[in-house]
Amino acid sequence: MIKINQKDVGLIRQKAFLTALSIIGIFIIYFGIASLNGSAEKESPEKEMSPPPKSAEVKMLEKIEEKISGKYDIGGLTISTHVDNNSKDIDIDVLGSQEYYDSVKNEIEEIVNILIKSTKFETYNVNVKKNESAQIINEELLERHNLISEIGKTIDNDISTAYPNTIEGINMSMSPPDSPPELIIEVNTLIERKNQKTIGKEIENTIYKTLEKKLFSNKLVNGSSVKIYIYNKHKEKIDTSFKKS
Repeated sequence: MIKINQKDVGLIRQKAFLTALSIIGIFIIYFGIASLNGSAEKESPEKEMSPPPKSAEVKMLEKIEEKISGKYDIGGLTISTHVDNNSKDIDIDVLGSQEYYDSVKNEIEEIVNILIKSTKFETYNVNVKKNESAQIINEELLERHNLISEIGKTIDNDISTAYPNTIEGINMSMSPPDSPPELIIEVNTLIERKNQKTIGKEIENTIYKTLEKKLFSNKLVNGSSVKIYIYNKHKEKIDTSFKKS
């Protein structure tokens, strides 16, 4: 059994909503400062400590998000005014394939136009766009997943054949993206403590041979350092190093 550690789960959605959250944060900070500066002398301490009122932009963002988030795969949502050309825009980024984007674009535009009707945002341009950066991230994650899967399946086949009824499972993982690339291969076995070091070392050598002979063209193997951990029946890490006496 091969297990792939998906450390990038949630990454796309987190990055996708970062822009919207940043905009909300800016509005809250701006109006919070204005409120405190304008009424510090007049209001009571209890009043000063109350949350600042939400701006119209924040309220509209929340309304739009409430209507489309969950129903559609949305990557980002912003309301902005461009001083250079005096344009005013509501931008919605859609995650997913081109086919998915084409199928939901008009629906999302219609929902947003209904929400902004008879409000200060009625004249804003509603731009529903395909999130290309998220698509690139998706493709990179898919390629990474496929490469790890290829490594796991190949190694599992080789060591299971060489050591029948010995291998319990393989766990494959990669170091975080901001760290030096490192491929981690963990092998759970049914080896007893007796002679575990010898058998563990043999399995480790078999894995290195597989990486060298069968997986030399795999990008992750070529571009990463490799660490191999072998565990015995009791889930204890086997020390495969042989020290000279």
